Amino acid sequence: MSKNWIWLRVIQIMLDVLLVWGMFLLAYFVRVNWIFSTDFPFELFALLSAIATLVWIGFLAFVKVYRLPPRSGMRYWYDIFLIVTGGIIAIGFLIISYFFPREILFSRLIGVYALLFSSLWLFVSQHLFRILLGKAKKQGKGYKTLIIGANRVAEQFVSRVKSDSFAPFQIVGVIDPYGLEKTFHAAPLLGKLDQLESVCAREKVTALVQCDAFEHTLSLVSFCEEKDIKFQFLPSLRGVFEENLRLREIAGVRVISLVQRNYSGLKKTKFRFIDWLLRQVLDTE
Repeated sequence: MSKNWIWLRVIQIMLDVLLVWGMFLLAYFVRVNWIFSTDFPFELFALLSAIATLVWIGFLAFVKVYRLPPRSGMRYWYDIFLIVTGGIIAIGFLIISYFFPREILFSRLIGVYALLFSSLWLFVSQHLFRILLGKAKKQGKGYKTLIIGANRVAEQFVSRVKSDSFAPFQIVGVIDPYGLEKTFHAAPLLGKLDQLESVCAREKVTALVQCDAFEHTLSLVSFCEEKDIKFQFLPSLRGVFEENLRLREIAGVRVISLVQRNYSGLKKTKFRFIDWLLRQVLDTE
């Protein structure tokens, strides 16, 4: 399934490059009528608009607009903001490289049309891709995922995965490491940890998400490596420190950093913004 999704994204990126470039060319003809203007040489415009297109799509790729799975919920509007931002950067490049060197006053409408037409296509492209991913999930083409842990965190995780239209996981069931839970509402209970191998073979599991039994992490990692199963675990395994964990890189080595942020209310919101800004700009806390 992951390869199919990747190929879908690759095809989408290629289409976006071609059609965004086409929208730039359409903007040229809409502005100067269906002729080749002597004031605005078409060949040079086509070349520089192709570079502007690559700048735009390259920016979107860099800021993970084409991520898998796509952002959902309110984060979808963040993608829209990034699309418009990338367009402004691309149009700025086109203005500086094509229009500024010309002696006559450049046409601002070409830039406006190019931004509007291209943004409209990118909005449609994102929506169509989300529809395809949603259909793929409904057809059960995601990772066949087994959950380790029958606690509250696991139940919340399973519920959120099932309600998300794009999460590439098909929950096949839950293993209770300690055999204490008798009921688990979000997914069927399939046994205890000593039945892991037989459950994975029977359900053809391709992904495992650990939500409990932290002491068995190394054994689970080894098992997943042996069986070629995708392994993930939730930060809640670290208990009360979940919200304060940050993944960083020091001397080329990735480490999990614990950040002390015992604030609440407006102060908590302020320091979350400061943390985000420091991570983005300085990679520090």
